[in-house]
Amino acid sequence: MAQQIKNTFLKSKMNKDLDDRILPNGEYRDARNISVGRSEDDDVGALENIIGNALISTTNIGTGFTIIGIKQNNATDQLFVFLTDYTDPDPSNPTDAPAGTNHYIYVYNNITQEYRALVRGEFLNFSTTNRIIGINLIENLLFWTDNRNQPRKININLATTAE
Repeated sequence: MAQQIKNTFLKSKMNKDLDDRILPNGEYRDARNISVGRSEDDDVGALENIIGNALISTTNIGTGFTIIGIKQNNATDQLFVFLTDYTDPDPSNPTDAPAGTNHYIYVYNNITQEYRALVRGEFLNFSTTNRIIGINLIENLLFWTDNRNQPRKININLATTAE
């Protein structure tokens, strides 16, 4: 019968300096799928298990696309996915995306596992060389910037009903 090892992390301290074999009790070397609690109660800083990641496929959208940004919305269990098939030949001197390139913003529903297009068009001017570095969701407005174009926003409710 295998012996179960159970550690209680009273210190809740990650220690990557020491070897695994000589870590003091209450310290840990590595952690995955955890969240550090940020409550105002006396359990502030407590570690909690979280659900791991699941691989989602974009093959039903098409092939040849690169995901350049993603934003999770925990309240609605959705992901906002930014995709393009255009790679700028000179990232230090960006040019407008040529005609025939594809640029999309999709919303993926984790419950139904379906994609729905929010916005599509060359005017998005996405490039695989400029990843979406900042995405924020405030109520029904999705803001993003890619250090290539000016910061942008869309109203998710209007974009969803327009499709």
